[in-house]
Amino acid sequence: MQVLLGGTFSILHKAHKEMIRRGLKVGDLIIGLTSDRFNFNKRYEVPPYETRKRNLEDYLKSIGVSAVIRELMEPYGSTLSPEFGAIVSSNETFEFISNVNFMRRSKGLQPLRVENVGEILADDLMPIKSERIIKGRIDENGRRKSSIEIVLATKNPEKIKGARSFFDRTFKMYAIETLEPKIRVHSQPVNNEIFEGARGRVEGIDESYDYAIGIEAGIISFHGINYDAHVAAVKDSLGSVSYGISSGLPINNSIMESVKHGFDLEEITNELIGVDNSGDFRGASYYFSGGLKERNKLVEEALESAFIQRTEEAVPRKVI
Repeated sequence: MQVLLGGTFSILHKAHKEMIRRGLKVGDLIIGLTSDRFNFNKRYEVPPYETRKRNLEDYLKSIGVSAVIRELMEPYGSTLSPEFGAIVSSNETFEFISNVNFMRRSKGLQPLRVENVGEILADDLMPIKSERIIKGRIDENGRRKSSIEIVLATKNPEKIKGARSFFDRTFKMYAIETLEPKIRVHSQPVNNEIFEGARGRVEGIDESYDYAIGIEAGIISFHGINYDAHVAAVKDSLGSVSYGISSGLPINNSIMESVKHGFDLEEITNELIGVDNSGDFRGASYYFSGGLKERNKLVEEALESAFIQRTEEAVPRKVI
């Protein structure tokens, strides 16, 4: 079976090598290498075609295999040719290849078998990409070359504590900078407003950071029950955003009536418990749960959920 694999291969890295390995396992591999006249839409200068071709040839020789390398002039290349039976993809190109197979069916051709490698992640849980290697953030195998730079859009000590606890057990090297969010949610956010508030906190933060993180607390209503929960929005330097949600503290009807009259949960907690700034010190969850759950733990849960979404999305997508 003849197998297609297309790409720019600016820097031959671990993800590229996995795609080549999988393609060779399926059949006779034909690599479509984008020409110098290709519309790259990259945020960096792509090396010349001959340089990229030579790097591919050297790698194939080093592992003792052979493949045909053809110049790729436009996105579809040979994908609509009947002699090909399979194609190697990543999650990034999966939708494009689904469209290719739709077009093949419309022409009476058998769809290509899709060998999807998913998304190969680096140590920092972002995809291994040539752009990131060129910028010096990772090496060709996805290993970090410097600390992971994180900006946390809050000055709340409990949120900072929860974030540090999560990152301490997730990354080997990281640095956190905190800043006041540009937006402030004055009323008690409810349901979708919580997600919008978390996302709003990271809007406008530049891509010099690896991760920009916004955390918003609010009330989620479900089947007539109300929960105080935290939502984390995690935006990476590639522009991808993932969301996570914590467990929730049930809010009784009496407290919800106060919320409906314009009070936020921190104000209500301060009044009922007789404390000041409860949101900065353990949070409503701590006081109303009898000490079973502190606010920083909810923040940690929300971040854990957001990063699980990132790793889950790296799993190869399949046609069901």
